[in-house]
Amino acid sequence: MRADAQRNRTRLIEAAVKLILEVGGEPSRDEVAARAGVGIGTLYRHFPDQQSLLHAVARQVLEESISAGEALIDTASDSIDALRQYMHAALDCGIGVINIIHPRLEKRDWPDLLARANALMTSMVDRAVRDGSLPEDFAVRDIVYALIRFARPLAIGLPLHEERSIAHRHLDFYIDGLCVER
Repeated sequence: MRADAQRNRTRLIEAAVKLILEVGGEPSRDEVAARAGVGIGTLYRHFPDQQSLLHAVARQVLEESISAGEALIDTASDSIDALRQYMHAALDCGIGVINIIHPRLEKRDWPDLLARANALMTSMVDRAVRDGSLPEDFAVRDIVYALIRFARPLAIGLPLHEERSIAHRHLDFYIDGLCVER
């Protein structure tokens, strides 16, 4: 793909992520093209239908979130710091989009990404349980479900930056509350 075409594709996906998080649902294709600063024809060349756009958005957000976690798993100062940094990075990558568009997707299978995500989360949680930072009965699903809750827009009309700020604040409260007293 030509460099300019790749830039346009990336801008379309980024615009779609922001709009989905802002409106709490599926944005119109016209809105996505306008937000990306491209014509509607460019959007249709990259994404001939709404499903292809939503699928690309989901894959991109998952890929960015997982890659962020993989990058810091070995660099974080401790297990809780790794978990905290990963969850904050996932929020910043727009992971809330997955929860919003998942029911609208006809095809929801990303075995490659799900395997990577499972390995990442299992590694993080197991490390934190092993070192005594999290309770023994703590499970990967506890992090996944919490992240889904924090990432979903509140649907009260707050600007996206305020939504994210609140989500980050609540995420820190959650992580702090999980930590086992040493």
